[in-house]
Amino acid sequence: MAGPLLSLGHNIWCVQGPELVFAGAPMHTRMVVVRLANNTLWVHSPTKITPEVRQVIENLQAPVSVLIAPNKFHHLFVESWQQWWPNATVYAESGLQKRIKKLAVEHTLTNEAPAVYADEIDQVLFQGNPLFSEAVFFHKPSATLILTDLFINLKTDKIPLLPRLFLQFEQVTYPNGGAPRLLKWLTFDRKSAKDAATRILAWQPEQMTFCHGEPFSASAMEVLNKEFAWLVGSR
Repeated sequence: MAGPLLSLGHNIWCVQGPELVFAGAPMHTRMVVVRLANNTLWVHSPTKITPEVRQVIENLQAPVSVLIAPNKFHHLFVESWQQWWPNATVYAESGLQKRIKKLAVEHTLTNEAPAVYADEIDQVLFQGNPLFSEAVFFHKPSATLILTDLFINLKTDKIPLLPRLFLQFEQVTYPNGGAPRLLKWLTFDRKSAKDAATRILAWQPEQMTFCHGEPFSASAMEVLNKEFAWLVGSR
């Protein structure tokens, strides 16, 4: 069911999008919406615009000013959002820009947040893997860490056997999901990844959200310390 609006704190919401199938596995989609101090909306990993999703955004009574495409896999619906909100500025991870030439991207995401939202949202690039790079965000007022695919925690009871076995191999199944195994194995530039992990830990998030799967039962810092132990050691 698309469209439910879940408050994560003052001026930050999680919006459930429609289900998609990836590698044979059905999974929910999820985006994060932040109302900035200038009364415009910052939208992370926009989902498909269904009537329910559009109504949720319109009910917030603020224009969309920023669209975030945080990695090279989360871009499918950016163009349709641009059509509905043509004044929105698109910020995308550099690998996505190279992959989708036609995507109208005004700015590349870097390790520094742009001035338009820097006072409220910090960011860092999780890099070091030739196949995967992701911009990670931190909403300061609510102490919320905003991930995309860096962590996954999927229930597998309704997933066919072969995709389920793959997800189990990747170690991303509920309730003990986290960073995919292949992401770790293929992260050859450990220094870059460690630098990003160290910065994320320094934010001391009190909660986290990500695009696919169920919330973790442990605290945000417990999960981060466990999942980043391969980079920065146990804490």
